[in-house]
Amino acid sequence: MKVSVIIPVYNCRPSLERALRSLLDQTIGREAMEVIAVDDGSTDGSGAELDRWAEEWPGLRVIHQPNSGGPGGPRNTGLEHASGEYVFFLDADDHLGAEALERMVAMADEYGTDVVIGRYVGVGRKAPRFDRDVPRTSVLVADPPIYDSLSVLKLFRRSLIDRLGLRFPAGLFSHEDQLFAARAYFAADGISVVGSYDCYYWIDRETGTSVLQQGGADAARHFACIGEVMSFVADQVPPGPDRDRLMARHFLNEIFSRFARRYPGLDPLERAATRDGARPLFESWWTPGVGERFGARGHLIAHCVLNGLDDLLDRVVPCGLDGDRPEVRVEGARVYQLYPGFREPGVGVPDDRYEITHRVRQRRRLEAVEWRPGGLRVRGYAFLTEIGAADQRAELVLRERDGAGQYRVPFEVESWDGAVPEMVADIDLAAAAGGGPLPAGRWDLSAVMTAGEITRQGPLIPAPGTALTLPGPRVVPVKDGTPYITPYLTRGPGALALRCGGLGDDPPPLTTVAAELTRGPALELTLAVGTAVTADVTVTAVLRRRGTDEAVETVLRTRRTGAGLEATGQVPLKRPEPGRWDVSWRVSVAGSSDERRVQAPERLPGPAKGIEPYTTGKGNLSLRVTPRRNPLLRRLRREP
Repeated sequence: MKVSVIIPVYNCRPSLERALRSLLDQTIGREAMEVIAVDDGSTDGSGAELDRWAEEWPGLRVIHQPNSGGPGGPRNTGLEHASGEYVFFLDADDHLGAEALERMVAMADEYGTDVVIGRYVGVGRKAPRFDRDVPRTSVLVADPPIYDSLSVLKLFRRSLIDRLGLRFPAGLFSHEDQLFAARAYFAADGISVVGSYDCYYWIDRETGTSVLQQGGADAARHFACIGEVMSFVADQVPPGPDRDRLMARHFLNEIFSRFARRYPGLDPLERAATRDGARPLFESWWTPGVGERFGARGHLIAHCVLNGLDDLLDRVVPCGLDGDRPEVRVEGARVYQLYPGFREPGVGVPDDRYEITHRVRQRRRLEAVEWRPGGLRVRGYAFLTEIGAADQRAELVLRERDGAGQYRVPFEVESWDGAVPEMVADIDLAAAAGGGPLPAGRWDLSAVMTAGEITRQGPLIPAPGTALTLPGPRVVPVKDGTPYITPYLTRGPGALALRCGGLGDDPPPLTTVAAELTRGPALELTLAVGTAVTADVTVTAVLRRRGTDEAVETVLRTRRTGAGLEATGQVPLKRPEPGRWDVSWRVSVAGSSDERRVQAPERLPGPAKGIEPYTTGKGNLSLRVTPRRNPLLRRLRREP
């Protein structure tokens, strides 16, 4: 037997068939799986429904027992009868993906791990997220955060359970599985994660009748259970960041959760039991390292519980639970969240209990880059968390990589209706540096966010996995350089930067639409410059005699098109010197210019009067000019 699936069943008849059918459909095969369903004194017909299923499914074993007061008892009963190499715990409200057991067992077999976590899908509830396969890890590795998930809805090697003598406390409504999972984690020879497949569908009852939905165990038993788990962790992990991280998980999920929506409605005795149960846990495990993971609300609850400020606690707990965050105030380099009691006479709570400066983070993202009339538009966001929009500002900063140049433009908020704002920054590249064009070189773009005396900054980077398409180069004035500006993403972080001047790695395409030799003779050219233009541009056709300084130049007529620019005109070829003449074009903007060769058209023009167009080895257009013979000499040669 490969895997034993243990299901505690108590008054869950509406979901029972779904859970059992998900096991019947497992691709691991019925012959590799036994199912042990323990009816814990159900009164809604769940026991009879299990018996009906067992009549048609030999692999389903049903055990009936008196109610034990929680899922720990029936799970222990199931463990006594399990014979599989692995044990998987499934709650009767939930169900599995068809390939769940096959994938998890295969992971444990291949990598020799003792615990396997399958990806959870929360239905009507939140569930821990494990979104990638991890062949082997341990409980102290922060990514993925294994310890965040202390349920036993996982695959365990049975030899680990037997070696540790793991069992569940009976009669506890909730959190009875945390010590079981914690002990297994720390003793396991490796933990695996199947995060590439939806393994476990974790369901909240629509009726709201589950034990957790109704608040879980009473305060005395709840905090006794959580205290035992936290003491176990303290025995395993020395003081420091690792212990603080694990303890913070308990404060968030099992301690502060008891000071939430239900707390104001509890009777006075249960509220007192909640404070009394939480106090020794705060005294033992609330350290500065734990506290830095929480905001003002957590610090205030801890302060009130530790100092017996029951009246202030009653005011703090409901504050903000309706979605309206208490006001935030920026004072110099500090940020405070104004929960009840802040600087109130007679209350005496230190300001640092209200301080959230340590929680202020910068968030920035590059979402789009586009050319606009007059410059470059950068779209994305840059803001400081915790602080209101009216109390902060953001700027987009261009910094010269190898120089001291700097240029700032505001990052304007278009809207801020959701979690992040929609922001744009428009850069006038033709007037960036003191009213003139940017100097040639490389410019890095970053966002600077400011509130009071608080400043955060960093590069603008697209979201991970986002294939951001950047616009091509543009013809824009560049001081002391050729007139192309090219947006690009740097290597490594992939941050937005500009290459100013030069052709760069991706020069604007030039297409020779047509080239003809006309009477005169003259070379008639039509060139398409495939890049957008933001300034007045002069395009000049240039013929240079190879190996000499001789050149013939003609300014072409230009017109703007949707794709860029088109230039046309004739270069006179009257009596050119013999040799090879290379055809180039020069684009000039605001005193800057750039010259490149003209590509040969698909159809070369025919020769005329000793001038023969040809295509060079690099695909460029050149002219071969042969010497013209003297007519008088030709006549003398014909006379006898």
